[in-house]
Amino acid sequence: MVTVTFLTPPMRERLVVEVPENSHVTLLKLMERYNLPKTCICGEGKCGSCAVKVAPMRRSARVVSLNDIERRELLRAGKMSREESESHVLKDIPPRWRLACQYEIADEPVLVAF
Repeated sequence: MVTVTFLTPPMRERLVVEVPENSHVTLLKLMERYNLPKTCICGEGKCGSCAVKVAPMRRSARVVSLNDIERRELLRAGKMSREESESHVLKDIPPRWRLACQYEIADEPVLVAF
């Protein structure tokens, strides 16, 4: 199981949920499942309105890949630099902002702030 911790100012306490590893559930689906406040307009990665801060809660570095939709929208929204967007993979430090509709829970615990 992977721990996902949600933290946002409207919430009084953190919400910690466990998700099976590699379940391919998106952050947006988890937010909907737990009735968390969200500002998502399209849910398809076309508008960038579901951008959230994601911080891995791990010690070892790993390579992070973004799909083209997420890369384009994060760049357009000013959440990612052009240098980051032109890289095929981001080593060691993943981007701070991710699209909740595109970010799938994998095998590492994360903290999500929005």
